[in-house]
Amino acid sequence: MLGAELMILLESCPLAALIVNAAGVVTFANAEARALFGAADTLHGTGITDLLPGWPLDNPEGSSVLLSARAGEARICDIRVLPCPGSDEPLTLVWIDADGQEKSAGLAAREANLRLRYVIEMLPQAVCVFDAKDRYVLWNQKYADLYADIAEYLTPGIPFEEILKISLAGGSIQEVVPDQDVWLSERMAKFRQPVSQEERQMKDGRWLRYDDRRTPDGGAIGMRIDISSLKQREEWLRQLFDANPMPMLLCDGDSLAILEANHAALQFYGYERSVLLAKAVFDMHAEGQGEEFAARLRNLDGDCEARTVWRQQTAEGREHHVLIYVRLLYDGGDRRLLLTIADVSDRVLAEAEANRLAHHDILTGLPNRMQFYKALDEAFKTEATEGAVIVYCLDLDGFKPVNDTFGHAAGDEVLKLAGERLRSAAGGHLVARLGGDEFAILVKTEDQADSGLADRCISALNPPFRIKGLSISIGVSIGIAAASVATGDRETLVQAADRALYRAKSAGRNTWRMAEDEIMPLAVTVR
Repeated sequence: MLGAELMILLESCPLAALIVNAAGVVTFANAEARALFGAADTLHGTGITDLLPGWPLDNPEGSSVLLSARAGEARICDIRVLPCPGSDEPLTLVWIDADGQEKSAGLAAREANLRLRYVIEMLPQAVCVFDAKDRYVLWNQKYADLYADIAEYLTPGIPFEEILKISLAGGSIQEVVPDQDVWLSERMAKFRQPVSQEERQMKDGRWLRYDDRRTPDGGAIGMRIDISSLKQREEWLRQLFDANPMPMLLCDGDSLAILEANHAALQFYGYERSVLLAKAVFDMHAEGQGEEFAARLRNLDGDCEARTVWRQQTAEGREHHVLIYVRLLYDGGDRRLLLTIADVSDRVLAEAEANRLAHHDILTGLPNRMQFYKALDEAFKTEATEGAVIVYCLDLDGFKPVNDTFGHAAGDEVLKLAGERLRSAAGGHLVARLGGDEFAILVKTEDQADSGLADRCISALNPPFRIKGLSISIGVSIGIAAASVATGDRETLVQAADRALYRAKSAGRNTWRMAEDEIMPLAVTVR
């Protein structure tokens, strides 16, 4: 039997208590136990297995058991089984804590909430958390500091839209808001999207990035990031890009469509911005070069230093020679190419002119001695076994008196005009000035030599030259030598022509002579 003191203690206990005998029958149930199981007066005589289906318990010292409480309600309860003190027979005391799981769940929720608060306080951004009805749940101190004007109104459960209205009504909204109703409608529409990102400039000049994302339960997490320094760097880069005196283009790495062009590029190409931005970077290349340039860009896997000189055309059709430096960039997952264009037209033209001057006579514009001998060497570099190379050495007759009598300026003019007449008489063959009053003509033929070439040259120089009202007459002596393409050589050929020239001068000048046969590997009929 239970003692009276124990009965009083069990009745006043806030936990449900049962006394079970050795046969598994309930012999006592306190008020909490009767209320838990929905018994009006007593549970005496009820089998313990009817109340606790899992009886006997695996861990009598403490178990969580799912049991059917009043009205069929299923509840998880903490149960502890102890020997009943002060009884004459073996009885068991069963404690049932019906609120144990709820208390544990509440404690776990509080701990999770504290951890979440700790996490968002550690974040460098301003963060706020909303429930499925767009009400504030949590926010960190950075968020409260960022919106100090509405911080006093921030309380858990207050709707986001109400906070916006408070800010608008108080005139403390940090953004520039031309129309409050339109702004509020657009702001809430964006906020309710699954993902919303936008950048806004504040009245004080700062820039904020709003990043709102919906959670699976319908709530939302908002982040407010101060991107003022990023915007400042972007502006500096923009100014550097636009103010750069070198033409610069930013293009898509795949399509090669022009995305941006600086002021120097617009001036260089001569297009309006909208027109240039509708083009691809290879559209300005000269015919035949665009496809090659595009292929190189698409295969680019790193920065490219300019080594190839490309030809490009402007809107007016003017051609430029350019070097193009390429930098490979990535904008998120997008491949970008930054092109810097260097106009090297003047350099190319200067190099071409320097090359021309190196191989041409400055006074007459004819190929010089170096170019003549280079062409003569090339004439013998052939796989042909037939044909001949013919050299005409020409020396002006009576030229020295021109310089002595009329001066060097008149002599230079005579040399220029003589060069023009010889080039006309040569019929497309190479005519060179070797120096002084010496000229040469190179002929490469697979047939007989032009029998009239020497005579045409003599005839061309017969008419007097009119120099500043003066009539100046000169003549020309010509030595001719021919050699086989297969077996001849430059030195032998030139020496033979030179000896023939002296023979022509000895014969009375203003005539021509063919090299003697004994030094010629091939006889060529000249007339």
